[in-house]
Amino acid sequence: MHITRLLPAILACAAFQTASAATPPITADLANTQGFRQAYQAMVTLPSWVMTAHATSVPVSDFSIGGKTYLLGHMCRQHDCAAEQLEVVFAKDHSAAWGLLSIKREGPLKQTFLGAPDAEMQKVLLKAYQDNNPAD
Repeated sequence: MHITRLLPAILACAAFQTASAATPPITADLANTQGFRQAYQAMVTLPSWVMTAHATSVPVSDFSIGGKTYLLGHMCRQHDCAAEQLEVVFAKDHSAAWGLLSIKREGPLKQTFLGAPDAEMQKVLLKAYQDNNPAD
């Protein structure tokens, strides 16, 4: 008699577990799950030389856009400049910075803009990369 009373509850629990198993995970939860977390962090992590600015670099140069002055610089990973480079622009008033990270390993050149530069600043960064890599 107790089994017949418990049967609907057992079936409800079984149905809930089946529905839960069929529901795909939420993206943020998946990104924080063991295994996926490492891949996610590798995707969003910049190379350590970029984060620490421990790099081979050159003196900056001044330029202006729309009456505002900026500083343009170039640096690269020590002992591996051909493979990893960063063009960087600093607003002279310290209000912002933008970059273009360029990585070329076995395969095509991969470039990533940093700091959400507008179209005009993207052109400056891309030209700086070309100026520093005339053979590319």
